[in-house]
Amino acid sequence: MSNLYKTKQSFCPPNPGKRSRENLRAAAKQLAAESIVLLANNHHFLPVKTGSTAAFFGRSQLDTLIGGAGSGASRNAEQPANILDECRKAGITPVPGLVSYYQQQLAAQVVEDPFARLAEAGADLINSGIIYEIFGKYEPPREEFPVPAELVDAAASLTDTAFLILGRSSGGEECDRHVPDDYYLTPQETDLCRQVCTSFSHVVLILNTNGILDTGWIKDYPSIDSVLFIGLPGEQGAAALADILVGKHTPSGKLCSTFACSYEAYPSAGHFSWDKEHPETLKEYRDYGLDAEANGSSGFAKSPVTVYLEDIYMGYRYFDSFGKDVVYPFGHGLSYAAFSITDTTLHKEEENLVVRTAVKNLSSCYAGKEVVQVYVSAPWGRLEKPYQELKAWEKTKLLAPGETQQLTLTIPLEQLSSYDEENASYLLEAGTYYIRVGNSSRNTHIAGSLLVPSPVICAQYSNCLGLKACNRNKLAFLSAQNVSPITYPGEEQEKQVPPSFLITQEDITIRHPQKQTVPAQAEPKPSRLSDVAAGRVDMDAFLAQMSTKELAVLANGYGPGLPFGGFGSHAAPTIFYENKEPVAVCTHPTGSMGYVSPALPKYGIPSIFYKDGPASVGQTAWPTGMLLACSFDPKVLMDFGSACGYEAFTQNVDSWLAPALNLHRSPIGGRNFEYFSEDPVLAGVCGVSVCRGAEENNPVTACPKHFAVNEQETYRRGSARFSYDAVDSVLTERAARELYLKPFEMAVKGSHVHTFMSSFNKINGTFAGGSYDLCIRILREEWGYEGIVVTDWGDMDIVVDGADAAAAGNDIVMPGGPPVIAQVLKGYDEGRVNRQQLLQAAAHLMSTICKTKSFTDYVNHPNYETSPKKEEVTQK
Repeated sequence: MSNLYKTKQSFCPPNPGKRSRENLRAAAKQLAAESIVLLANNHHFLPVKTGSTAAFFGRSQLDTLIGGAGSGASRNAEQPANILDECRKAGITPVPGLVSYYQQQLAAQVVEDPFARLAEAGADLINSGIIYEIFGKYEPPREEFPVPAELVDAAASLTDTAFLILGRSSGGEECDRHVPDDYYLTPQETDLCRQVCTSFSHVVLILNTNGILDTGWIKDYPSIDSVLFIGLPGEQGAAALADILVGKHTPSGKLCSTFACSYEAYPSAGHFSWDKEHPETLKEYRDYGLDAEANGSSGFAKSPVTVYLEDIYMGYRYFDSFGKDVVYPFGHGLSYAAFSITDTTLHKEEENLVVRTAVKNLSSCYAGKEVVQVYVSAPWGRLEKPYQELKAWEKTKLLAPGETQQLTLTIPLEQLSSYDEENASYLLEAGTYYIRVGNSSRNTHIAGSLLVPSPVICAQYSNCLGLKACNRNKLAFLSAQNVSPITYPGEEQEKQVPPSFLITQEDITIRHPQKQTVPAQAEPKPSRLSDVAAGRVDMDAFLAQMSTKELAVLANGYGPGLPFGGFGSHAAPTIFYENKEPVAVCTHPTGSMGYVSPALPKYGIPSIFYKDGPASVGQTAWPTGMLLACSFDPKVLMDFGSACGYEAFTQNVDSWLAPALNLHRSPIGGRNFEYFSEDPVLAGVCGVSVCRGAEENNPVTACPKHFAVNEQETYRRGSARFSYDAVDSVLTERAARELYLKPFEMAVKGSHVHTFMSSFNKINGTFAGGSYDLCIRILREEWGYEGIVVTDWGDMDIVVDGADAAAAGNDIVMPGGPPVIAQVLKGYDEGRVNRQQLLQAAAHLMSTICKTKSFTDYVNHPNYETSPKKEEVTQK
């Protein structure tokens, strides 16, 4: 039975076995193979026969892109496979003249790595906000090489088949992609496509890209038989692609986001700033008739905003609800096999909707996998609803020709609810709920329905994160009133089938927030953290012995502080007691300053180590999140999390800074390659699976990020250099809760994560890292999170003040250091943060440390009672 919403399982600290490099490489290949999407395959052109000859075009055949930039990059120390070599190994013979041409062009081109310049300068600014000022600059797509006409003609005389590979490596941290010459093809790419598509009868287009790009032009070239999306597939992605091209592996990926007919067709297009080179194009409060000062932004040269005017109509929710054509819909993906989905039935079991169906492989020669997708169309009442929303799916096993598999999909009834801002509740409005089953958002049919005779409350909360009062009734959010959604022939007849069952209030247990326990005023008891872990001393008594200065140190990372992070020899990594002794040290054997927590040996508190990133911790270069989500397979994501968690474990990492759970609001989002999907449930299931894979197989916790509504990179943290405020994400509470917070909520409720990263941006005028609504009322009181919240890594110059972060429930400022410790102490003196709040933050940190391998190793060290230092732990 598939239940994507199942609650967290019991957790036991694991003891992972050794995994070889060969094993990890094989896993990377398998993950990519399960995720690559076959978008088109006219006349069943693919797979090609081994021994065939083909002309290869595009620099990415040799310069294959395996990952993105920044913390989400796919890194390893080895030369990754490239598409041309892997296709040759698989039995496809490339035209030699073209190969020589591309080899010569690449050899003559020098690609400069800005981070290499940084290392040569002897600076370590990776954990500094300064890195964003220096390197937060847009890097355009790599220039495509023009191919001489005589080479094209010579190749066409040898074969009628061409493989055309288009690459994208633009965008990344602090920079979104551009629209001209990035989302849309560059002039060189346009010329190459025309040249290839008019010279060869059969063209296979391969998209080796970090996100969506324009595909509206494909229809103009009937010679394009097949199209594949391989995203950024990691070090073994080219080998996985080659297996698919020759039929050794049948593709089964499905699109995690919609490919629209143009950039302008996306509803976010007019409300997403991306051009740093032309600051006059930045959207500001005044562009929407809003007042910057009333929104808490004053004294800046610019006060950027990104207004989510599309509201709940993002991605396929918009295209389906407004009846808009698309090139490739959400959830779309072909196979070499063909399938039928039949005999669907609906049942109510306890508080769940259960959908049972049968999938048959209709092919006579290809084995394959299909993804059954279940969507729900909710009735309009006082609240608008999208035409349909994905609620569950399951991928079949590998079905042999003619084989059938029975599937059971479970959806908690509360997942059918919508958020009612007026009453601060999740609500099933009265009416008929149609259950749609299919294999993409544009290929669903009504399989049945259920009836809610009167409104049913699923959860009762208080309003959080809503629009500021000064902005209400000033923004025209998108509405689907008086528009016609996409429909299909026979839909009205299918609606005539009577509902399978009713849902009443008796079927739903109403959820309520749980207030957090405030640290008690306790008598200090001389003790060490091991006493708390063993139950000999309670946490309140243990923390009561600490001074406010020590608590302020614990509310920060350990390091010299920034903007001095690149010049560690000139600044101390901590503050000092009156006797000139440092308050904190580092005890971690491998963690570097700026990525570890402070150790206070006098209390038996060791350091713990955080490390990036979502696609690699520096060993295997894994496929990135966007491609992995296309697998539509939680097991694939669990395997990925398990493997990354293992690699983190081998480096003594305690908190792996992943997964990234923001959404693909815009097709040019600079970090879309890190993020999973435009759909919050798909993103949430991916996140839960990654977190559980890491923690259930390794002594490592994941750290979901960037919490929350961090879909635009452009000036997400502002700019001290230009005096720009951090971008303010302005949206309705309903859109925030139903879309942008949903993946994070699922990660908390479905796994045991005990680290969480807040984002730089503002949400409706308040910094995410300084939002009590976000970090306490929603995260802790509504969702029950018990771990620590850390800020994103960077200077605390434009973004939230350290004291304000602590007061709002952001427990650790990273990378922190003396400058931010000073902010916390200043805020304490001014009354902006109090001792109880610092104690609460420290309690969260202590509880988390007690769950780590670093704590176990520290306590088990023979010199623990005399406080081992870093060199002693390293020797052990």
